[in-house]
Amino acid sequence: MSLTRLPCACGFVWLLAVVAVAWLSTQKENDTIYDMKLCSIKQIRTGKIYRTEAVEMGDVLFYAYDKPRILKHPCKSNMALYMGNALFLTKDNFHSSLLPLNLPKMFAVKSPNVSAAVYSSSCILLIINGNVYAYDYEDGSWSILLITQVYFTNIYTEYCCYSNDYSCSSVNNLILVYAIGGPVSEAVIYISNSLGFNFEELHLPQLKLLNGTFEGIFFFHSMSKFAVLLKNGDTARFAYTEPPQNETWGLPFPMSRHLRMVNLPGLKGFLIFWHSHRLLFSHNSGQLVEDIPIKEKKLVKHESFGQSGKSIYTIAGYENELAVLTTDFHFYYGTLGLLSTSLTKIAEEIPVTKDSALMFESVGNVMIVSPGKDVDDQSYDFTLCCVNMQYVLMELEIGLKSCKAEILHGDFDKKMHVLDMGETLELSAQLVPQPSQLPIPIVTVSNPHSLGFQVKMYEDGYTFEGNTKFTINITLMQQHTSGRAHESFISNVKIPSLSTITLDLIERGMSCIDLQPPSGLISIGCNWKKKIIVRRDLNACVKKFLKPVELENNYTYIIEKGSYDPNYHSRPQQNNVDLTIIYDYEELGCPGLVYYNSPWKPVIELWEETRRVEVVKTEFVLIEIHGLYTYNYSMTVGEASCVSQAQNWSSMIDASTVKGVHSWNRQNYLSCHEDHESAPLLWPNVEYQVLGGSTKNSIIFDQRNGIYVFLVRIVDPFYSYCDLTTTFSIYVYGAFPKQVLPDYLVFIVTLGFMLIFLWLGYIIPKLLKSEHGQKLKSFFQNLLHKNKKEKVKFNLPKSSK
Repeated sequence: MSLTRLPCACGFVWLLAVVAVAWLSTQKENDTIYDMKLCSIKQIRTGKIYRTEAVEMGDVLFYAYDKPRILKHPCKSNMALYMGNALFLTKDNFHSSLLPLNLPKMFAVKSPNVSAAVYSSSCILLIINGNVYAYDYEDGSWSILLITQVYFTNIYTEYCCYSNDYSCSSVNNLILVYAIGGPVSEAVIYISNSLGFNFEELHLPQLKLLNGTFEGIFFFHSMSKFAVLLKNGDTARFAYTEPPQNETWGLPFPMSRHLRMVNLPGLKGFLIFWHSHRLLFSHNSGQLVEDIPIKEKKLVKHESFGQSGKSIYTIAGYENELAVLTTDFHFYYGTLGLLSTSLTKIAEEIPVTKDSALMFESVGNVMIVSPGKDVDDQSYDFTLCCVNMQYVLMELEIGLKSCKAEILHGDFDKKMHVLDMGETLELSAQLVPQPSQLPIPIVTVSNPHSLGFQVKMYEDGYTFEGNTKFTINITLMQQHTSGRAHESFISNVKIPSLSTITLDLIERGMSCIDLQPPSGLISIGCNWKKKIIVRRDLNACVKKFLKPVELENNYTYIIEKGSYDPNYHSRPQQNNVDLTIIYDYEELGCPGLVYYNSPWKPVIELWEETRRVEVVKTEFVLIEIHGLYTYNYSMTVGEASCVSQAQNWSSMIDASTVKGVHSWNRQNYLSCHEDHESAPLLWPNVEYQVLGGSTKNSIIFDQRNGIYVFLVRIVDPFYSYCDLTTTFSIYVYGAFPKQVLPDYLVFIVTLGFMLIFLWLGYIIPKLLKSEHGQKLKSFFQNLLHKNKKEKVKFNLPKSSK
């Protein structure tokens, strides 16, 4: 879109107010020079007449470097931390007077200097005199997080502002603390995976093999790699410590002295390195670091900032923009990108003081912040110089061409998308060129080792002005399944990763300030909306085996001694006591119904939120969570056609530090249908305890009726990045009660009764033929005849009167 006149982000300032403020400021600061062509001025002095509470002053914090800087919160647009001779935290972009940050005197830290700071949750973590402190800006409290004998100098983290998803949380949780300047083999690094509340020392064996001066360690999440910055002589380079870039190096770049690094938000891998006479940029997480050329009137005048003879005072970066202020108060502005990185001198005299610092208030709006002490109050006032770059560039005659595109928009911009195992993701974008222009779009990803893509572009109608609209379709897939990359280039498909995707224009230039490249985050990992459910076509409540009312009312059942193993390690023949279980009806519902003597395998369904996706046919395992083992598997390892020894619950529990139902999962599962040298096939006759997949393995229950509560887990590592797990219950019925006596005793008793009956069949006829037998026979005949007479007598009808 072509340049238009837009108001400054700080608002319109009427001429009279500007003159008055300029005159007042000139009286207070004699070294201030105002150039009304560059920016509009505001002097902030607010809220002092209403402040009545006593302010408990501590030790005033100050920045360890001699040049001030502003640390902008990457996710909260109005929050920023000014670091100079004092530290100020603003929640409204310095549009109010502020008190300097003070460290309470109870910490007994005299002259507290701050060498680095990062944001973490509702806190700011600061390196103060070599130790890590936290300032909670929600309640104004301070705490000590890490004190060691090491004098720390740097703290590092990356930010994910796209969502509250676990993938974003894992990025924000990781914080590194370290000291620079010594040999890399002796580097001491601490890491926190809990927003800085708990630190532990990080040991990387790879560091012992590296040579050079340790200048920093970083975790570039969009590449999923630790990267170590090493300095040797006057050059430096990054060493990457994990696959697929383990034992690989970034290209060397000049570094005669320590460079300060700024990692721009957005996880795109945009890094800025600088000291007073050097300014470098990397668009790929340090793999390639180059000087930023300096332009004047659209021509490159200097290939590097050092050649310009200027000295950098402070810098500020924001997404795809960079602003630089020199010690002689020259102002430079430029764009950052794959092919369009450059700086252009904007003004030579700007309204700054020795304490001024730069920040971006929003896209295309630079703010020069100058704090000033009020002699009558403890708080500081701020002079704000708001620079609307689009307005300034339009006014300056520097030969800028108009932007080649009118619209560049992507539906993925500032969003996070999830790409689970084996899936593809369809994204789209719209491009509308300016009349007679042919902008060339380019799609880039920050982690090509994990994320592959295909792009199609086609005409898709016209705008109201008659310009052609183009639709850009982007198909994302895992690089592992794309078939377009060499095996040595591809990341391990089992490990989740992150990548950003950006749609930019070749030679976008500074004229496209309001046409920022759309960029989004792709989480190649678990889709947390997924879950598994065990299908229940028939349950025990429908068939009246159990009643829902009873199950809801703290229903209990008994697991007999000798039927369960509470440790899951072995299967003892008997236990000392019966186990009483309280049934969790709220979680489990009514149990499914299974006949005891028929092969059974649960039917598992994959759901995404409320949508049924498919029936799971891959490998899974299950275990009775209370230790019941009165069931067996229908197949052996040999019958399952295994070529290596199959895993089972006993071996996995014994080998795991986490005992119980979580010992066997997708991370440690090895299919027996693949040849593994570490597990040769030695016992083909043992049970095969994996269900699903290519086999017809199933469960057969012993002769026991009752409730079983199973945990089922998908263990196929190539099915999903999620730990797809659920619990469910079944009721086994149809089994006859087990006999109490042993088999041999039952056989003896039965044989005895048969012999007795045979003997009676032989001896009774002989007894009936004897004299005693005749008498006994006559006695029973007379008794039977008498009973018949009495019966007839009682059945006679009554006579009528």
